[in-house]
Amino acid sequence: MNGKPSISVIAATCNRAESLTVLLEALAAQTGAPSFEVVIVDNGSRDSTSEAIESFHGRLNLLHLREEAPGKGRALNKALEAVHGELILFTDDDVRPNPDWLQQIHRACVTHPEIRVFGGRILIDESHAPLWVSRSYNLMGLLAARHDRGDDDAPYGYGEYPFGPNLAIRFECLTGVHRPYPEDIGPGTTRPVGDESAFLRRISPPEAMDRMYISSAAVMHDVKSGTFRFGKALSRCWWAGYAHGQSGVPHASPGDGAVGSDAGRIARRLRSCRSMRELTCITVRYLGFLLGRLNASALGKGQGPRQVRSRT
Repeated sequence: MNGKPSISVIAATCNRAESLTVLLEALAAQTGAPSFEVVIVDNGSRDSTSEAIESFHGRLNLLHLREEAPGKGRALNKALEAVHGELILFTDDDVRPNPDWLQQIHRACVTHPEIRVFGGRILIDESHAPLWVSRSYNLMGLLAARHDRGDDDAPYGYGEYPFGPNLAIRFECLTGVHRPYPEDIGPGTTRPVGDESAFLRRISPPEAMDRMYISSAAVMHDVKSGTFRFGKALSRCWWAGYAHGQSGVPHASPGDGAVGSDAGRIARRLRSCRSMRELTCITVRYLGFLLGRLNASALGKGQGPRQVRSRT
């Protein structure tokens, strides 16, 4: 492929050769897409991941990198050092994009030059989710990364952000930022949740109006039934709350708005719970949030801007 691609699709993977093949097949089958490249970073796989990636050379404009040090953040930073596209599209190795996924993302990018961060629809097979999860908007997002805000494109409100399996940012958001993705939290670290939030808040503050949901840019997320085990759900809720507490801004759901105290947000969320398991998960999440905020205050940690670099 000659010239610079319009879009760079990036993903980190580890020991998921089968599901990664599904992703790459879907990318190879994209229709109406602008020029794009695919950057896959193998984060220490010991299965047939390497062979799966190599089999797509010739079908995709594909760059295969390897990062042995564990951590999704390290793998994504390696990918970000290698991209060429003006729009960077993040996804995961367990999603299947719709055939027009790249076309719809690119359309939105051209139509809304004022928007810097785009999020698309993320669907799951809800038959795998128990009732106490499936009827909770918050738990479906936190545990399964389901992200469906309806059929209309719309800006994200205060503190609302897209999800990592279907997230696009303009390269200009990262111009000059060295290793912008957090490496001390997220999959592969002792704090497995909160990396996406920390990353996005560095480039788009909660009050910014530069984020938009694109309903037609859709992917299917393959969620295994073990994701919804109660103990695993509690752990994920705790770490998600802790990460948001450290950042100083709680996770927002549609309609939360910027007005009101943290206590008010927590009370509204708890009142919306429809089962004891959901109530327990949300309570644990906010206990994590409060502890994360206390620790951040005690240590005086900030999330200030980093040293910048320019694209070569």
